[in-house]
Amino acid sequence: MRVFIPFLIALLMLAAPVSGQETYKQVWVTQADSGDVVQGRMLRLSGETMAILTPDNRRVDLPLDRVLRIEIHGDSLKNGATIGAVVMGALGGIGCLAAERAHQCVTGIVLNTALGGVIGAGIDAANGGRTTIYSKPAAAGPESAGPRASVQFKLRF
Repeated sequence: MRVFIPFLIALLMLAAPVSGQETYKQVWVTQADSGDVVQGRMLRLSGETMAILTPDNRRVDLPLDRVLRIEIHGDSLKNGATIGAVVMGALGGIGCLAAERAHQCVTGIVLNTALGGVIGAGIDAANGGRTTIYSKPAAAGPESAGPRASVQFKLRF
């Protein structure tokens, strides 16, 4: 119990407040009419239009009915490494609390923390780049208006 209390206090001190969504997010908007991609920072998004500030400081207002796809920049590798390190370090610390010789677990906690950081950065690297946050739904064509054949199966035990 003596080891658990300092660990809990340290864990609570590391807790950070949750930050809100970024106001100015880097976006790539593909227009439906021409296929052109407008890059910039999103300023405003309403029900009818979206305002983008381009790298040359031009404000572009795009009607949402002409937007084909909106993509944002993924998060940094530092974020994934931090989350992985905290999770694996905490799990290593909890595992050491159950051990009889908890004071000899420092090496294990350090190795788990480093391994968690590498795994978290790897997951973020595989998930990095652009992330599509909006894609215009496909228009219903005349072929979708007719009857469809379907098969259903039910298994009961």
